[in-house]
Formats: sequence, C-alpha cells, structure tokens
Amino acid sequence: MEENSKDLSERVWRAFSSMKLGLYLLGIIALVSAIGTVVPQEAMNPEEAKAVGGVWKMMGFTHLYSAVWFRLLLGLLCINLIVCSMQRLNGIYRRTFKLKPPTALAQIPQKIRLEVKGESDQLRESVQATLKEKGYHFTVSDQSENWSFIGIKRRMGNWGSLITHLSFVVLVIGALLGSLLGFKGFFMEGAGSTIPIQAIEVSKGKVSETFSVRINSAEDRFLPSGERDNWYTDMSIIENGKEVARKTLSVNHPFVYKGVTFYQASFANGVKFTVNMNGKKMPVILRDQGQSYFQAPGTDLYLVTAINTSSAQTVNALYQIYKGNDEKPIQTGQLEKGQTIDVQGTYQLTFDNLAGFTGLQVKKDPGVAVIWLGCGLLLAGLLLAFYWQPIVISGVLQAETDKQGTLTVGVLSGKMIASNHEVLQQFVTSIKPEKIT
Repeated sequence: MEENSKDLSERVWRAFSSMKLGLYLLGIIALVSAIGTVVPQEAMNPEEAKAVGGVWKMMGFTHLYSAVWFRLLLGLLCINLIVCSMQRLNGIYRRTFKLKPPTALAQIPQKIRLEVKGESDQLRESVQATLKEKGYHFTVSDQSENWSFIGIKRRMGNWGSLITHLSFVVLVIGALLGSLLGFKGFFMEGAGSTIPIQAIEVSKGKVSETFSVRINSAEDRFLPSGERDNWYTDMSIIENGKEVARKTLSVNHPFVYKGVTFYQASFANGVKFTVNMNGKKMPVILRDQGQSYFQAPGTDLYLVTAINTSSAQTVNALYQIYKGNDEKPIQTGQLEKGQTIDVQGTYQLTFDNLAGFTGLQVKKDPGVAVIWLGCGLLLAGLLLAFYWQPIVISGVLQAETDKQGTLTVGVLSGKMIASNHEVLQQFVTSIKPEKIT
C-alpha cells in the first residue's frame, strides 16, 4: 500500500515538474483569456452579457476571471511553476555558491579557451591576484603536481530566471487574493444621505464590511474663470452610530478606510425636499431630470423632479406626481425655495434647497501589495537574467617540468560568446601578457 502511494506521489510530482505541462497550461489560459476579451463580461457590460448564449454562460465565459475552473487553471500553473523551480533550486545554488575547480583538462570550456606557459608558482600567485582584483569569488585546488581554479563574477545572475518564474506565481496569488477576498462596487447618493456599505451595487466580489457611509456634502466647484475645478465629496464613516473617520475626496484624491478605497467617479445635481406625512417629517433627495424617484410609504404615488435654471436670480424645482403605472402625471408644478404644496391630500412637500449627488467607486483589493511585490520580483528577475549574466572562468595547470607548466583557461560562453572571449583575453593578459597562446 505504501509503495503504491509512493509511486502515485512520484507520478504526480513528475507530471507537475514537466515543462510541457506548463506550456499546455499557458496555451489554454491564453486561449480562454482571448475568448474572454470577445465575450462581454458581467462586471463590465451586464446588459450585453445577458444577450450571450446560454452555453457560454453555463461555461462561465461571461464571468471568466471569477469562474472556478479558470482559477483552477491558474492554481495548476502556479503549482507547475513552483515544482519546476524547486527542481532547479539545488542546481542554481551549486552553480552560485558551490562551484568546484576542474579536475581534468576536458572540464575546461572548449569554445572560449586560451593557454599560458610559465612558472607554476608565479602563475598561481598571478591568477589569485587577478581574480581578487577583478572581483571574482574563486576557489583554488591542488592536485599533486598540478593545480586548478574556478572563479565566478555576477553570480546572483544565476537566480534571474528562477526569480522571474516565481514572480508569475506571486502575481497569480495576488490576483486570486483580490478576486476571492476583495470587491468592486459603485453608488450614487445625495448630500445628507447615509448608506450601508453592504447596500452598494457590487460588480464583483462580496462586501464583508459592516460600516456605513454618510455623504455630508457633494459639490461641483468652478474657478473664477468659469472652468471646472473638481468634484468634491465630504464623507464620513459611521460605525455603531458614531463617526470614526471623515475626509473630503475628489478626483485623483481617494479616501482609504480599513483597506476599502473610495474614488470620486461622477457627479449629478439634485434637489432636497422635506416630506410631511401624517405629522412625520422625512428628508428626500432626488436627482435632477427624473433620474431617481420617491414613493410615499403605503401609496402608489411617485415623485420625480428637475431643476429649473431659466432664471438667473432664482432656482426653482419642477415636480411631477405619477400614480401607479400611469404614463401621464396626475400633478405637476414648480416650487420656489421654502415653498410647500399638498400632494393628493396624502402628504405635504417642501422644497428646501439644491443638493449634489456624488458617484463613488468603491474597491477593496487585498492582493494589491502582493501584485506590487510580484512586479518588483519580475523586474529584478529580468534585470538579473539579461543584464547581470554570470561569468565563470576556470583553469588547469599541467606541469611539464618541476617548475614550468601550461595553464589552460576557459570561460563558459553562454549567450555572450564575443564579450566573454574579450573577458578571457583581458584576464590572461593580466596574468602574463608575453606568453599567451
């Protein structure tokens, strides 16, 4: 039983350590992502997403990036990258910190190789001095009459590809954290309104916070020249009936509270009324041009409003009262500031003042810090891989007499044959310039 379990685990490990599996997963993810750019997403175009065929919806292509199977693909890719990286880890560590001098001439790189003849002890001292001067980490080994050495410079460049691969894992983890634990939503409320954070319209994710948001004021400010200054929203965070935070935000100046960020997204004009119904007064704030309505409690009467700016001296509120599903209003009129009218004998309506409506985008993404870390690792990995490639130089001295010998020196070519050849030429010249072969 234990042998079967061990055999199964080995097969799973071999499967996830396969580069082919990684390429297949990348191809599948790229393909479905391309389809996701064509199929309307519910988070971006909910109306268009409704018109997508049932099969595509059932497969999750209208909410691709939050679909369980897509997240599973990303998770499998992460596992593949981690397993492949773990397999390479020991080799990279040895190439960086545990390089051993060659024991035979055959171990010296063949493509870039030079020979130096001279006195053995003098060559040894010169090699060590040159390696130290040029910043190599090196090791020298004695082998009876012969000796050998190996040196490496820019050794951290060995880690470039590994760090690059791991950065993708970190980026995927950050994206998954954002989609699983974060949310994105929007709300538009008038000045004086209070809305529970869980009542906002959410396009993705789920809100777990329990505080409320109070809009103290919303302004569309203009400069003396007549140009728009900015949209400003003075808002408060309410927890357990108490104000715990307050800030004025504007475009490009968001407000962050407990990881939830509020962005100024839009603005609309509105009107503030007071409704007196059965001796009970209630504030009502409606958006201009009938973009919102008020239904009197227990009735089928609906109120919509618009702002009349035809007069430069005064601003009046136009109103219309609808009953049920009737297309024509049963009562219309115009109110000056402070004026009160009776609405169908049901309640009294008073025009108090103009009120701004602020549109705020709300976002929580706990994966942002992880994504930034992934971006940093990706940049570091690419810089190490392409601009800090290690240089490994090694040599073996073969004794010809008691004191004389031939030192064969070579450099691992990698992808920079021409520049490494120049490195070797300079190195050998520093050892003994008059007897290079």
